[in-house]
Amino acid sequence: MATGEPLESAVSDALWPSRMFDMDKLRPRLWVIVLSAIGMLLGQWVAGYLPSSFASPKADSASVKQTISTRELEIVGADGRRQIVMGTSREGTPALWLFDKNGKARISVGLYEDGNAGIVLTDDQERAVEIFRTVGGDSSPVLVMKAEGRDRIVMGLAPAKRDPFLVYYDAAGAKTRVFGDW
Repeated sequence: MATGEPLESAVSDALWPSRMFDMDKLRPRLWVIVLSAIGMLLGQWVAGYLPSSFASPKADSASVKQTISTRELEIVGADGRRQIVMGTSREGTPALWLFDKNGKARISVGLYEDGNAGIVLTDDQERAVEIFRTVGGDSSPVLVMKAEGRDRIVMGLAPAKRDPFLVYYDAAGAKTRVFGDW
């Protein structure tokens, strides 16, 4: 600390060196992350107040005449192109894929081999751009945002302790921890 320099300035520089973060560039990204996290938490909170019949509606037993069993179900549009596929992944876990007008899977919902659930949003080349999934034995929620096939932002609740974390990767792939451990 230089002579005559205010203590709070020295402490601030020690905790958040100005060369480490360019806050003008980081601030809009942090708002997106914060709003995403708030939306995720709000959705979890609202889901807790929904009646269980909303989550899994019961079919009228009198109207159920038969069961259809198949390994894969493909739903096509009026033009004959597939729109939805329900089946199993290469790993043998249940999955659902939604396709765009070009036949590319743009949304995938399913289970990973470890039994954790995930939703994957993809670009027009079927590369993951956003992954919302659970990890670990306690199904901790994690959100991964990707660009050009590389992780750029990872946030969520760390497995085991369930402490929040946020990390980001620069264009060269160097990891920066904003808070928490991942």
